Amino acid sequence: MKKLILFAAFPFALGLFSACDNKPKTVEKTPAKTEEPEKPTEIAADTAAAVTDTTVITSETTTATEATSGQKFGYINSADLIEIMPETKRAEASLKAYVKTLEKDLGGMQADYQRKVTEFQTQEKSMADVVKQTKIQAIQELEMQMQESQMAGQQKVADKRAELFKPILDKAEKAVKAVGKENGYDYIFDTNSGAFIYSKESHDVTPLVKKKLGLK
Repeated sequence: MKKLILFAAFPFALGLFSACDNKPKTVEKTPAKTEEPEKPTEIAADTAAAVTDTTVITSETTTATEATSGQKFGYINSADLIEIMPETKRAEASLKAYVKTLEKDLGGMQADYQRKVTEFQTQEKSMADVVKQTKIQAIQELEMQMQESQMAGQQKVADKRAELFKPILDKAEKAVKAVGKENGYDYIFDTNSGAFIYSKESHDVTPLVKKKLGLK
């Protein structure tokens, strides 16, 4: 079962798909006219073929109806659900504060970088070549450090977001599964991700496939 996916957003909606019940038209046998008795065998054959076709259609329709009858489908938009949960606002506030802390650290590095660049530009003409190369190398190293810090910061933010939102996603998924069981749904899928959030355990064909493959 696929987990609810992480979203910034989540109204709650459920829908059902019902099976179509198409009734085949019956074919009535028309009595032969007394004035034209000449082809009774052909008329009987045509009528028999029509009745046979109707029987096939009826059988196919019944099979299709039986295959879909009794199943209950539902859907939900996980993003809309997450958005309205009170835990989401608290998680977003914590994440925002965490980002500000990282930005403060990176801001100090950027200020140091800008100071060194300005100093180099001001003194460049009077610098000896050896000193100039040393200054340039120091600035380039600081640039690399800033890039690495920025990439590391982005990963930290992603990890922090996952940490803060995991309990929210777990709570939402648990509620969806409970609704599915309590209301007799066979499947509930997420319109936001296109993946099923809930399905009856009886529909899990994994044991049958494992058996077919000779797996334990």
